[in-house]
Amino acid sequence: MRFLSEITIEQAIAHHLDHLAPEKIISKRPLKLTDDLRLYLSEHIVAVSRMSGLLSGQFEDSAHPVAAACLGLVAGDANLVPASGAIAERLFAVMEGNRSLSPGLLLIATAKDEESKERFLALLKVESQPVFKEERKRSSEGEPFIELTVDRAALPAPGRNLQKCALIRRAHSVGRPQVLLIDRQARDAGVADFFHGKFLEAKLCRDAHLQTRKFVREFVKWANRAKHDHRLTPDELGETLDAARDALRQKQVSVPELVREHVPKGPAQGDCLDFLSKRQVDATVETERKAAEKFQRVRVIKLDHGAQVRVPHAATLVEGFYQAGADPDDATLTVVTFRTRKFQVS
Repeated sequence: MRFLSEITIEQAIAHHLDHLAPEKIISKRPLKLTDDLRLYLSEHIVAVSRMSGLLSGQFEDSAHPVAAACLGLVAGDANLVPASGAIAERLFAVMEGNRSLSPGLLLIATAKDEESKERFLALLKVESQPVFKEERKRSSEGEPFIELTVDRAALPAPGRNLQKCALIRRAHSVGRPQVLLIDRQARDAGVADFFHGKFLEAKLCRDAHLQTRKFVREFVKWANRAKHDHRLTPDELGETLDAARDALRQKQVSVPELVREHVPKGPAQGDCLDFLSKRQVDATVETERKAAEKFQRVRVIKLDHGAQVRVPHAATLVEGFYQAGADPDDATLTVVTFRTRKFQVS
């Protein structure tokens, strides 16, 4: 559910939750999906799927009420109106009494990823203004429901009026999480406990994307510190990072094995493993292409005085083009050499 590109909104419903008034409107009808509304919801969910702050989670018990309703909707076993109503009632109950939480609309939509053909559920807690014009109506039987129209003149970029969101799938594994979460109101990079803990009853975990990002960030940090402390030579630094790039092309990386085979033997190996362990890097990393893409594609060479050279990684593998080695007269200096026929400065 990360990095979605084309999705189809199958059905959606909106519930109004204002625990401060207090006022709640639990809709008894799905939304009429106009082209504008369908397009905006699709753009909103795609934008969420590409946000860098997405965290992954797992329902603690699929039999719990919210988990059961969500998974029933994804599987197509549950009816949207009662199942979404149960979800909205639970969120309102969790919000009640907490004046620090913001009222809003709870949009619940079932959708399909057109690339993988996988169905998923989106729970979006959003501000109703200025994007949506909210029309509160009653059926001939007296049952309340909400209709939404999109105000194109006031339309911000997708994600701008989002408070919180959860994307939920049925099939999952260690590398592919059951739940993806984001909290645009959180001051740090986390998700409010009332949302993931009390409402969804889901525990946070690491999926392949987060495992890969964590490994890349911490392994590169260790290697550069080791070079700075003269525990790795410039050549060893390059070879070690190249080995990590190659390893990330596999579906899974054994970090201890990578260190044993590609970090120079001696104290550096133990230091590397200890550093990664303290930084909570998983011993086995499920790899994800997007998370490794920048690390594999571009080599950023940082120099003194804030200078940087960005080089396509493939170019650094061309024999004779790029070389870095210790200055024979001063071990604290590195001599970086590019051998090129074309030379332009811009």
